[in-house]
Amino acid sequence: MNDYDIAKLATCNLFRNVSIGRFADFIKTARYREHAFRRGELILLQGCVYTSLYILLDGSAYAEMTDDEGHCMRVETFAPVEAFASAVLFSPKPVLPVTVGAQSDCRILSFSKEEIIKMCMSEKAILEGLLADSGARVQFLSERLRLTRFATLRQRIADWLMRKAQAQYTMLRDSSETARRLLPDAPETNRKSLQGLQQPLRIRVEPSFEKMADLMGVERPSLSRELSRMRSDGLIDMEGRIIILKDIEALKKIRNSKSRRP
Repeated sequence: MNDYDIAKLATCNLFRNVSIGRFADFIKTARYREHAFRRGELILLQGCVYTSLYILLDGSAYAEMTDDEGHCMRVETFAPVEAFASAVLFSPKPVLPVTVGAQSDCRILSFSKEEIIKMCMSEKAILEGLLADSGARVQFLSERLRLTRFATLRQRIADWLMRKAQAQYTMLRDSSETARRLLPDAPETNRKSLQGLQQPLRIRVEPSFEKMADLMGVERPSLSRELSRMRSDGLIDMEGRIIILKDIEALKKIRNSKSRRP
């Protein structure tokens, strides 16, 4: 593995909290395999036993789930430098629930389960990174499952925006209370400026629109089209990865409409 690949791999969620010097020292002695896949090739099959952690170094990949009747559902997309199914690797029955395929030409590194355990034992930050990555996957799937109760994509987007707005409001409220305690004699306008209040609410899409589309259970073009329609309808505005809420009451009505799945 060359220095460029080491530096790139160091940005993976599992390793990003390890100093680059420390990481370079032990990754050069780590045992791994390198794989190359062409666009359209299958990387891992649903139902296979997952015994090594795959990390996408270059390219893009997708995960799909197929039921007994042959219906296929896109679950997630991957970009460099993401690990595949970190939570599955250490489950009691590490059977992969999805098929992973190459969306473009891919280069992947795989580390055996034993090698990952060795890394975790030698560096606490890697163990913490592995647990955080596994937890994030569980949260993602839990949120996606919660959104399935909405029948339309517009409802899912509205609900996601409302939840983000509520989290932002809670953070600003807590900040305001802290400002009142620290500066009881300061004018209200000064305290608000300390909070960084913004009107209308601005929601940043993290980490990407691709991941937002995964969460909504649609392809990225479908998400883009619906966001454009919502913008045309005066519900939102957009500036890059910032979604500006222009009509919160209308978004609430969309979220609370009765067209939901049973």
